[in-house]
Order: sequence, then structure tokens, then C-alpha cells
Amino acid sequence: MDSTENFLEVCRIDPLQPCVTERYFKTKIFPEYDECVLIHSNRLCLITLGPNHPILKENLDVISVKFESNRNVNRLSNKVSGKFKRGGQKLSERSVLCTVKCTGDREYSLYSCISGTLVEVNEKLLENPNLMKEKPWSDGYIGIILPPFPNSRRKNT
Repeated sequence: MDSTENFLEVCRIDPLQPCVTERYFKTKIFPEYDECVLIHSNRLCLITLGPNHPILKENLDVISVKFESNRNVNRLSNKVSGKFKRGGQKLSERSVLCTVKCTGDREYSLYSCISGTLVEVNEKLLENPNLMKEKPWSDGYIGIILPPFPNSRRKNT
């Protein structure tokens, strides 16, 4: 996975047809975090590992994923409701979503990369943390974030 432009091709079932992720999501790579944000047409953003993240590049085994970034913040306790996902935890670009422990006592903090409201974290990673490595751009996503509306669109809320 050397090319960041072609990294989604690994998701393809048929090499000639684009995968679901390529068809419905715009991809934005954040090299400073080695993470990727997949932006859907409905504005929801999936946070995933980037193609150059050490977990993928060095083929590290993921031992555990912890969504408690400190004593006061537990991403698993996030509860949202309604169309605008009220009640969700507010995130900045540098908010830690989770901490990942890998083989060789290596630990990585994974960030939200964008500001917005946390819709959900991927609880499947608690039982099968290697999903993050095996299917990083589908079932192994880290979390879903709803970015804030531009000021002009939120006049009536």
C-alpha cells in the first residue's frame, strides 16, 4: 500500500469495479495523524486508519482498543438522538477517540481529525480489534462524526 491514491483498491471484489467506499465516500487523508476520513454525501464522516499508519504498513497485530481516553471521557458512553444528533460528545480535531495497543508494546492514540459531534464508535473493535487492520475502510472504522453545519444552514434550529 505505497500509493495513497490507490489504497482503496484493496477493498474491491472485482478489480475493475470500484468498491462501495470508493463510490459513496470522498476520501481525505490526514498525514499528521496517519488517519483517513471518509466523507459520505450525507455529511457523516467515518474515521479510519490511513494507508501509511504503522498498524497497516508494518502489519502489526492489534491486541486491544480502549475508548476511554482518560478518567473523565469514555467514548462508549456517547448517546445521541434526533436528526442533528443532539447529546453527542463534541470533538475537536485533536480529540482522542481511542487508544490502540499492538504487539511489541506499541500504543497509538487515534484522533478524530475533524471537529464535530461524535455519533458512534465502532464497538465491534472491542471484541475483534484486528478488524481495524483487516478491514480498515469498512467494518474496521474507528468512529462516525457529524461535522458542524455551516452557520448559514442552521438558522432555524
